[in-house]
Amino acid sequence: MAKIPIIITRWSGGSSGSDKEGTENSFAYSRHIDFRKNPNLLTILPKTVKETGTTVTANIIEMVQLPSGKIVAIDGDGEVYTRSTAGSWALVAGGPLDNAAYGMIYNRQHDTIYVSGFTSIHSITNADGRFGGSLTLNSNTFTALVDQSATSSANTYTTTGTITETAVNMLSITPTIEPLYSLKLWVTAKGTGDVTVTMHDAANNTLGTVTKTAASLTDGALNEWLFTTQVRMSARPNPSTYHFHVTHPSGTATTIGTSTASNLSTARFSSLSDRLVNPVNDFHPIYQFLQYYMILNERYVAVWEPISQSAPTALEFNQHRLTFPEGYEGTSGAIWTEYFAVATEKRSTSATNEFQQGKIFFWDGTSQSYNFVIDVPEGAPYGLFSHKNTLYYFAGGGWYAWSGGDPVKIFQMPLTDTEYTDLATYFINYPHTMAVRNGILLGAFPSQTTSTTTEFGVYSFGARNRHYSESFGYSYTISTGTRTYTGANALRISCIKSFGDKLFIAWNDTANKGVDKVSPDSDPFATATWESLIIDNGRPDKTKEAVRMEITFKALPTGCTITPKYKIDRASGFTSGTAAVATETVIKLNINKRYKEIQLALDAVATTATPEIISINFVYENLTSEKD
Repeated sequence: MAKIPIIITRWSGGSSGSDKEGTENSFAYSRHIDFRKNPNLLTILPKTVKETGTTVTANIIEMVQLPSGKIVAIDGDGEVYTRSTAGSWALVAGGPLDNAAYGMIYNRQHDTIYVSGFTSIHSITNADGRFGGSLTLNSNTFTALVDQSATSSANTYTTTGTITETAVNMLSITPTIEPLYSLKLWVTAKGTGDVTVTMHDAANNTLGTVTKTAASLTDGALNEWLFTTQVRMSARPNPSTYHFHVTHPSGTATTIGTSTASNLSTARFSSLSDRLVNPVNDFHPIYQFLQYYMILNERYVAVWEPISQSAPTALEFNQHRLTFPEGYEGTSGAIWTEYFAVATEKRSTSATNEFQQGKIFFWDGTSQSYNFVIDVPEGAPYGLFSHKNTLYYFAGGGWYAWSGGDPVKIFQMPLTDTEYTDLATYFINYPHTMAVRNGILLGAFPSQTTSTTTEFGVYSFGARNRHYSESFGYSYTISTGTRTYTGANALRISCIKSFGDKLFIAWNDTANKGVDKVSPDSDPFATATWESLIIDNGRPDKTKEAVRMEITFKALPTGCTITPKYKIDRASGFTSGTAAVATETVIKLNINKRYKEIQLALDAVATTATPEIISINFVYENLTSEKD
């Protein structure tokens, strides 16, 4: 019986979505393997190394690089960090900012970084030291905006003990912006009773109440009633009318300044709106498009033209420049050709995000509303990113590409199929989880999940040049080595950024938080794995004889080993041979076992230099003399 060789010398097809078939030169699985740099060789990618030590104490959610090369980063608790060009990380004193919502943008003219909070905008002044002075953190730099107001207080209205739905006992407002942050009323003379402001809609449903004690009131001044939770209202372009009442449930009455006696509807007042809506998903990423800063603002896009350095007025800061259908809120944005694209999700307050609806809106920067929209029925689109005039996003555990027409799934992310698992899970990606390094698109997946089998890491898609097809791979894991979620480790990958020749990966693993770096001076990963597609020789029903496998490679650098292994008929684990060590150029593993299906694999170990694998050879006998 003749011995038949199968020789694998090409790898450019990358990981396949199947265990048995795929594109030309593809394989079943790899981790830490570089199969693109030279499609005729397998090597190991540079490893991730934690650069932040114990400095970072929470998930880094966004980073910006300044003209000097310094990096400024913010974590989910509002703490701010700097990274020097020498790679030294430091916590900035004076923090944390009140909160942070995944948005940072640097204005060189102001030498200021603007940071989105849940409801307001913070600033980091003297960010790069252009004008002297030290970097300074400032919470809530942009205060709430006045929407409606009246200024006459020549007469008075006396508060009542209970709410009465009559015209003289309410003040109606038709908001142009929302959400309502507070109401200010002119107190002429306070009584002994606490004073309650109650906000109603047109059907007299209570939207919010707030009480100020009599002791906290000031006569002859505007007093502010601050709602503990934002009051949501329908604002322009289709506003509704609302009204509020002022009562004193006990004690003596307070008089409110009005233009008409005994008529609250003519009171001297101001209604104030928060700069931003507090979203369910906590996402307020910021992007630059044309001359604007675009801030995703729940169901809106806030557009800010940064002319003045002081808190911008409503002329510069339009909270509701774009309005999306009710229930949708932004997850991420990107510039695609001449449009600004916004990915949105319909999000529930449930941790498992029960909705499976998403849309991507496109706006040209001048039209009154968005220009067009595409549906994403696969699930919420996350991590929107533009590369080579194509939009990429994650949805429903898949990685998608869109450049017009129908979206194309480039890959179903590994181990995201939960059918028959009795597991209810979800996959969320934070706004800044894609980047480009060496021309290859990278995607950190997932940011968050309860799946205990899905492998966290930085995946890759692309080709080093046009002569090879774009391919998929599992490229980088975080420096702790943890790859799967448990309730104890609360694993997260919160942000990736590529600055120059350096890749930064921010993560959370149990009590450890940090940022990993990959750069040209990195050593290779200590371990790497490659697995072939399952080989059945076209007859999965026919018994064959596996004779041997062998791996050829260039002389191994010091500290490197290569171990061949195989798996017959979908066994639960691989059988390993003896490892090749330094100075060897080939390793053989005699199998001499019968099989119907077989899978070949290797494990590589490295220290300061990567092995270079040339071929994987498999020899078998087809046993044609034996009956089927």
